[in-house]
Amino acid sequence: MKYINDLRSRYFKALSAFYAYEGMRENVAINLLGETEAQANAETMGRYKDFFVPAQEALRVYFFIELSKLFDASNEALHITKVVNFTESNIKRLNVDAFKEHNSAQTREFLELLATEYKGVAHSDLTEIRDNLNAHRESLEKLKTYRDEWLAHDDIHKSELPNITGEEIRALFEVLAKILNSLTGKLNSESTMWDHVERDVKHHTKLVIEYLRRFEPYRIKEIHAEAEERLKRYQAGEIA
Repeated sequence: MKYINDLRSRYFKALSAFYAYEGMRENVAINLLGETEAQANAETMGRYKDFFVPAQEALRVYFFIELSKLFDASNEALHITKVVNFTESNIKRLNVDAFKEHNSAQTREFLELLATEYKGVAHSDLTEIRDNLNAHRESLEKLKTYRDEWLAHDDIHKSELPNITGEEIRALFEVLAKILNSLTGKLNSESTMWDHVERDVKHHTKLVIEYLRRFEPYRIKEIHAEAEERLKRYQAGEIA
């Protein structure tokens, strides 16, 4: 559970970064917002390009690298395959007694109720997980090439730039969520809902841009008015 919780935390951050990046792009998309609003948002982001340009690039690189790390195959790293292999190696020890020990902070009555519903992980569950990963092998290979040669390193002699679509990225995030919930559901009777992340992150991204577009001009006007008033007071000798 410690390994899985670590992966879930990293997954949430990477997923949030992906939707924040998408949210910025959608806020200047004419086909989604119409020409007037999209253009107004683009002009606003252009006024603060020294923030939005590096922020978009940082978000893009972050979610690509983190997503790749979550699917990594390194023996030294913590990734979904290592968790699956670790689960298989310890499958006999992942029993109801281990479940009770892990949840010993619960009240006895509630713990006994949970214990009656404990399922544990079967080899067939792990086979299904590996099948899900293999179904996305092509996308994972493109992701690894992009991470290794274009993001983590800037290879002089690169492979052809992999064409990783937004649909492929979403599919990889979805299969990770499915695997994580499969393991936590079997091992600890818990599941995490992720469908709110896109809604919340894109809403907050929209609010930031909307605030800058609608209210920042008033704030700047107030700052100028305060500066002018302070200058008048200084010239009148009221302040040093």
